Amino acid sequence: MRQAPIYTSWMVTCRSPEEAQALQRRLRGRTDPDRVLTDTIRTFPDGVEHVWSVPHRLGDYFADIRMLPAPTPSAFRLVFRRLEGADRFWKDLMVNILQEIEATPEKASITLDYKGDEEPGAVGERLAGEG
Repeated sequence: MRQAPIYTSWMVTCRSPEEAQALQRRLRGRTDPDRVLTDTIRTFPDGVEHVWSVPHRLGDYFADIRMLPAPTPSAFRLVFRRLEGADRFWKDLMVNILQEIEATPEKASITLDYKGDEEPGAVGERLAGEG
């Protein structure tokens, strides 16, 4: 079974450079390694609901989450560097952050930019990865 890639980069495109800057400011706290997201789990054994919460600290799944410049000023790259030992929940956390971006007033569009084990290249380089 193939190991998940270390790096996943997303191109986040806003309507203007000002909106891109505002969104990056908004994301700074949301990508902090000490941020904890809580997963609520519900089960229904024998028809009785059981609910519990499981906290997930971003720094336990990602070595780094960075915002890098893009070729256009109205966009930026959001690069997730997964920890090698992270369990599969890293994907859920990444998707949660991407959904938070989609819900912001900036209404950014998000497209997959790169997936791979090598660090994404310099700004302006075409990033193509195997998925």
